[in-house]
Amino acid sequence: MSVSQPTARRTASGQSWHGFETRSMPEVPSWIESLGRAGHLAKGIVYFIIGFLAFQLAIGAGGEISGSRDAIREIGQQPFGRVLLGVVSIGLLGYTAWRWVQAGKDTEGVGQDVKGVCKRIGYAVSGLGYLALGIFAGSLALGFGSGSGSSQNSASSPLLDSSWGRVALGIVGVITIGVAIYFVYKAYQAKFMTKYDLSAMSETTRKVALHAGRMGLSTRGIAVAIIGAFILVSAIRGTADGEIAGMSDALAAIAAQTYGKILIGITGFGLMCYAVHMMLMGWFRKFNVA
Repeated sequence: MSVSQPTARRTASGQSWHGFETRSMPEVPSWIESLGRAGHLAKGIVYFIIGFLAFQLAIGAGGEISGSRDAIREIGQQPFGRVLLGVVSIGLLGYTAWRWVQAGKDTEGVGQDVKGVCKRIGYAVSGLGYLALGIFAGSLALGFGSGSGSSQNSASSPLLDSSWGRVALGIVGVITIGVAIYFVYKAYQAKFMTKYDLSAMSETTRKVALHAGRMGLSTRGIAVAIIGAFILVSAIRGTADGEIAGMSDALAAIAAQTYGKILIGITGFGLMCYAVHMMLMGWFRKFNVA
């Protein structure tokens, strides 16, 4: 069942606000809408926990540097944790399916030219990451996984054993930095506003969506840029020393800088903004249901 939209004051044009206009979307069946909404909400919950833990660390109220898997473990520590993990797992698997449907059905209307195909491939690859996260949450919900912290081997270490591997790793680093720049560009352009059903949002909700989206995407872009930079450094030096492997490592790198607590506080707040952006997208995103 899809999330029902609350009644809200409409603009004179119904679909336009401050130069942003809800764009037309390809028709999709109702089950795609349900997947998209549930997935966006689940992703928002995970990122809110990551940001909240980082912000707690900054203000000295506990917390720790946390990545996606640590955030999911944190959910499992709450009352009815296994039930919550099950809900989050279903949502993340739904978001995975949504990403793959985006790629296969072209729900965003990006087309079949080179740019459109690249975007659709990006959707599919992104889905793989959320598939792993959803399976991890599900395994904890069923009691098959471990709630304790676990070390992981560096996936890039074998690549560093050859020149071609280092070149490939360097390319990955450059692409990752490029993706980060694109996040910041998207934040500046705020084109995400065209995906909202603006007619169903109040003036206050639109403003929150705009500012939370810009702050959240910029912060996520900075974190991804740090990940890409350390991957690139590893490729150039031929060593995995100090390699950044994920969001928790990127947050740790930020916290280690001068005025680290201030920076990690801003980053935590920014990631919570990104979570709000995802939740609002789950609630108010425009779907052209056939």
